[in-house]
Amino acid sequence: MKHKKMIMAMLLALLPLSVMAQRQWTLDECMDYAIGHNTDIMHLQNKQRRREIDAQASKDARLPRFSGDIDGYLGKIHHSSNGNRFDAKEVLVNMGVIGYMPLYTGNRLSSQIKASRYSVLAAAEDVLSAEKNIKVQVAAAYLQVLYNKGEVSIARGRQAVAQQLLQQARLLYEKGKRPESDVVEATAMVSRDEALLVAAESDVAMATLDLRLLMNLPDTVAFDVSQSTDTMNAVPALPPEALYTQTVARHPALQSARYGILQAEQGVTIARSGYYPTLSIAGALGTNWVNLDTKASSPDGTTFQTPLENLLKLNFDTDWKWKNFLFGYVGLRLSIPIFNAFETRARIRTAKVHLEDARLAHNDARQRINKDIRQAWQAALTASRRYEAEIRSEESSALAYRYAQKRYDAGMATLFDLNQIRQQWFTASENALRMKYEYLIRKRILDIQASE
Repeated sequence: MKHKKMIMAMLLALLPLSVMAQRQWTLDECMDYAIGHNTDIMHLQNKQRRREIDAQASKDARLPRFSGDIDGYLGKIHHSSNGNRFDAKEVLVNMGVIGYMPLYTGNRLSSQIKASRYSVLAAAEDVLSAEKNIKVQVAAAYLQVLYNKGEVSIARGRQAVAQQLLQQARLLYEKGKRPESDVVEATAMVSRDEALLVAAESDVAMATLDLRLLMNLPDTVAFDVSQSTDTMNAVPALPPEALYTQTVARHPALQSARYGILQAEQGVTIARSGYYPTLSIAGALGTNWVNLDTKASSPDGTTFQTPLENLLKLNFDTDWKWKNFLFGYVGLRLSIPIFNAFETRARIRTAKVHLEDARLAHNDARQRINKDIRQAWQAALTASRRYEAEIRSEESSALAYRYAQKRYDAGMATLFDLNQIRQQWFTASENALRMKYEYLIRKRILDIQASE
């Protein structure tokens, strides 16, 4: 009894998870999931973070820099004067802290800060542009699944009609009103329609797999699409010129290109800074230790003062004596460029080429956005009109089939004639379905292109 209660508790605990896993996904949910798990967008986000780090490093370049130094040496002093000589060993150790801070760099640091800030803004817009592209791809794949599901529905309807014709042919054959060939032909119809149904179901599985792969959805998650997107909305009344004017000011691709121009302009200023002098402040504070062995020798055994004793007026009264000296300084350093083998001129020319490329990229982005919006608007409008025409064609074909079936029942038409009209009816249904989802795809692409 206890085991049964435990099993029931586990099943009740897993029930919400299974229900959640089997729910149908809306188009917006698929888009959000794809954006959150797309590796290309993750790479762009990492690129944005790297640029943010570089921007902070550009700001920090104005701060002072400090470093600690330590050095020393071991040497030997030899002195000879008036026939006398002496030898002495010397040890010197230096230790200190050195500081440096730029004061004026010919606008190089300020331009680098601005350029890095524009680079971060451009990277953020690149992420938004990539998200737009992912939305378009997911919308197309999502609606492709819905279209293939519609094809399955049509194939099932075709098969149901074929089964009905087979039963009708058998009934008329048993009554002696139709030949046996009608039964054979109707049976072949059913077989062909079963094959079409299997193919349509396979297309649904393949389209669903493509959508899962585009979303990077794990195989362990049960997945199905929702029919809630299966709605027909009117094409925006605004002409493409107005849509372009409304969209271009905030489109991420164009914004990124604008920031690219501003960044390239700062690049020219950075290159020109090579012609200007630089001013910095530098300072140091430290100490050194001197150890001198003053035990000297001469031919007659006389001890002499060493040069260091004479210079520093020190009295080394032992063989090894340590002396400590403190030192420090603060000063300005002015560096004036004179000639650097035309490196600055080459950098300026290269920066100007980058600026021209950035302007070309901006014009290309503007033209591409205009082209995409115009094409999306025209394609959506054309698909809408064709869908309305295909709907009328489907209704006429269905009416023609009903009249043909009456003529067949009355013996005024053959099964071959009835099947031909049936094929026309379902072909019209498939065309209407195709144009419906063609319109939905084009309309969704237009909405994404015209959105922020």
